Order: sequence, then structure tokens, then C-alpha cells
Amino acid sequence: MRLEILLTAGFFLIGTCLTGYALCRVLRLKHEGILFSVVSGAMFWWALMELILVPMTLNLKSFHDFTVLYNILIGICCLAGVFCWKELLEDVREVLKTSGRYLTPGHLAAFGLICFQLYFIHHHMYLEWDDTYYVNLANEAVFSDKIYWVYPETGSFADFDKRYVLSLWPIFYAWLSRLTGVIPTIMAHTILPWIMIPMAYGVYELIGRRIFAEDRELQGMFLALAVLLHLFMSGTHTSGLTFLSITPWVGKGVLAAVLFPMLFYLVLRTAGQEKTGDWILLGVTCMGGCLLSSMGIMLSPLFVGVAVLLTAVYKRKFRYLCCGLGACLPCIVLGIYYIYLKH
Repeated sequence: MRLEILLTAGFFLIGTCLTGYALCRVLRLKHEGILFSVVSGAMFWWALMELILVPMTLNLKSFHDFTVLYNILIGICCLAGVFCWKELLEDVREVLKTSGRYLTPGHLAAFGLICFQLYFIHHHMYLEWDDTYYVNLANEAVFSDKIYWVYPETGSFADFDKRYVLSLWPIFYAWLSRLTGVIPTIMAHTILPWIMIPMAYGVYELIGRRIFAEDRELQGMFLALAVLLHLFMSGTHTSGLTFLSITPWVGKGVLAAVLFPMLFYLVLRTAGQEKTGDWILLGVTCMGGCLLSSMGIMLSPLFVGVAVLLTAVYKRKFRYLCCGLGACLPCIVLGIYYIYLKH
């Protein structure tokens, strides 16, 4: 199983990194580094999946057809990233040249705590009762070749559950299962935590770099504090902090631990730099949040809208509201369609 973990994590890291570099070139966001490229590439993967998965699900397309189309599109994105090899090599050289100053006591403490968290979840697995629905949804996609045609808790054919049909996060690890040959249950419980936990703390590292841009020591302390909060400050098993420690394969957990911190980071970027590419990436991230959970359809535009409104009032710039509305547009469209489905 260690080999499957390494191969899946390596594929995700390399694929999202190449996609991120291609995305940064298109959006004219240069010299952002490897970590930013990996995280932004993952947001694009999720947004792309949401974009093609919703219409294919509603039109009763098979899981095989979805995987073929999605594989082609992801392959094109990765191939586009290969043409950014000069930027990638420059960033690798920069990391190697300045690796000494990255090893602060805070970062070393954070790294040790992250390793402990990964060890804990690998050896003391928590089985969430929602797995009977969500993980089985992925199993049905792989083994019956049907996306949400079969009710996952009973195995009977049923109409779409309107609460979940627009946010089919289990199809993401069902897709990874199809690529690797690992069944979705093992992919969710054993392999996916090794991707989601480091990715979550990668986002916190980006936030630390943005808040404490001139102090590397404080960046390390911020990251270590974030890890400590996730490990020891959770009160119940359903809090956002707990999800990352015990059920990082659940869409609500990824929404709370990865997506919302990423939205916070991008709001800081757009307020500080005011680049068009940052606004587009904010919209891409909002769409990616719609894949994770139906709560993302509502909470993502709520968070972004309030933050953009406060920024517009503070800076007295009306265009912030227009750009923020554009970034929230995918969520607004899906939200309206959700209301239409429910009525």
C-alpha cells in the first residue's frame, strides 16, 4: 500500500504542479513558486471536474465516459504545463539556493506535527457513518459505471437526491481509483489523507507568507500554530478542525480545511495586488468549492461577498464589488439551479 500512496501522491503533486504553472502563465501570475502552483492547480482540477460532472450526471452519462473526457482534459492541462519548464526550473533552483532559510524552528516543529498527524490517521482510522453514503457512491461509480444512478445505501435505482447531485466530491477519488486500480474505499481512507493533509497545510503556509511577508520565523510559527489547532483544539467530531485529523476524505472536511483557507488567502491577494488573474483564480476556487459539498455553493459566495464588500468600502472602489460578483458567479448559478431542482 505504501507504493500506491507514493504513486497517487506523486501523480497528484506533479499533475497539479504542471497545471498550476500553465494556469499561472495564462493568468499572467509569474514567479509565484512551486507551492502556489500545486494548490492553484488542484483548485483548477476541482473546478474543471465540477464543470463537466454536473451536466454529465444530469444527462445520465456513464462513469467511463466521464473518466475518458476528464483524463483528456487533465492531460492537456499537464502537457501545457510542460511548456512552462523554464519557470519551473527557475523556481527549483531558487528553492535549492534558499533552502537554508526555510528551515526555521517553527517549520521543523510543524513538519514533525504533520508527520505525527499522518501516522495517527494511517494507524488509527476513524470510520464515519456517512461513509455508507459517500464512499459507496464512489464504489457504485467504479463498479457499476453509473454516476449517481444507484442509491448508494440500498443499491436500488433511484432519482437524484437534489441535495448532493451538484456536489459529487466522491467522484474525484473514484476517478483516482480508476487510474490506480485501488478500490475507492481504500483510496478514501488510506491514500487520500496523504494528499489532503499536506495540501491543507500548504495553504496555511501561503497564508503565513502573505501575512508575515518579511519574517520567515513568524511564518514558521504561524504554520506550527495551524497544525496544533487542527490536532488539539477540536471540540466535537463534526468541527472543521477535527475533519482534517480524522476524515480528510469527506467533502465537508476538505471544504473547511482547504477550500475556505484558500479563499481567505486569495482575498488577501486580490486586496493587495488587484490583478485580474487573482480575481479569475478566486472564481475558479469558488467553483471548485461547489464540487466538495453543497454547503460550498452557499458558503463560498457568502464568505467572498462579505470580504469583498468590506474591502470595497475600505478602499472606496466600486469595481471590487463587480469583480467579486464575477468570482461568485459560478456559485450563484449553481445555487439558482439548486433552488430550481428543489421546486
